Amino acid sequence: MMTSKFVGYFSESVSDWQKKLSNADSVITIWMEVQRTWSHLESIFIGSEDIRAQLPEHSKTFDTIDSDFKRSLEEVALTPNVVKATNRPGLYDELEDIQKRLSVCEKALAEYLETKRLAFPRFYFISSADLLDILSKGNQPTQVAHHLSKLFDSMAKLKFKTDASGVESPDITVGMYSKDGEYVDFDEPCVLSGQVELWLNKLLDRMQATVRHEFSESVVAYEDKPREQWLFEFPAQVALAGTQIWWTTE
Repeated sequence: MMTSKFVGYFSESVSDWQKKLSNADSVITIWMEVQRTWSHLESIFIGSEDIRAQLPEHSKTFDTIDSDFKRSLEEVALTPNVVKATNRPGLYDELEDIQKRLSVCEKALAEYLETKRLAFPRFYFISSADLLDILSKGNQPTQVAHHLSKLFDSMAKLKFKTDASGVESPDITVGMYSKDGEYVDFDEPCVLSGQVELWLNKLLDRMQATVRHEFSESVVAYEDKPREQWLFEFPAQVALAGTQIWWTTE
């Protein structure tokens, strides 16, 4: 309508509508961006006690953002007309301010996750959502164990130590299962306590030490037993490598 040569008489009204609709478009666009970021961070900063303890200042900042955004939601809900609701004076500036504060929280969270990934580099293999789930359950190794197949090529489950009555110890593991169900006893029990990235490093070391120990045992035992018996007394990876060692030697 603005490009019509007959707009003169309606110019003021058309310009007013152009401004209103432009404001509506800008507000809806930034609203969707803010809402997407807010809903993602809400479950982290409000729902995770671990994150709140590690990032206390940014958690307080998010609490303020949460309060401000919910107030905006309530105000808009009272005005069902989209043009009136989106053209409320100062609304776009409010949303822009919330977006800036959300970016600060998002950056702090990313930096926090980066420190965890540097401490245990296999965390780079998984998404931020999975990493946050692991961190929130860090003191529950049985729950974290569900993510092992994403962190390790073959380790999929752990066997936890049981007492005389058959009750599992939640933080002492004695063996590992591969994705296809093969079980290997650790050369010694592994205690999974402390920060999750620390005990995962201990678990990684124990896994490597166990496989290395099995290699030594298999190479020494090769000549003492029939091959078909020897093959099934060791993990498949060890039997394959042991076979190659002896084939090369012979």
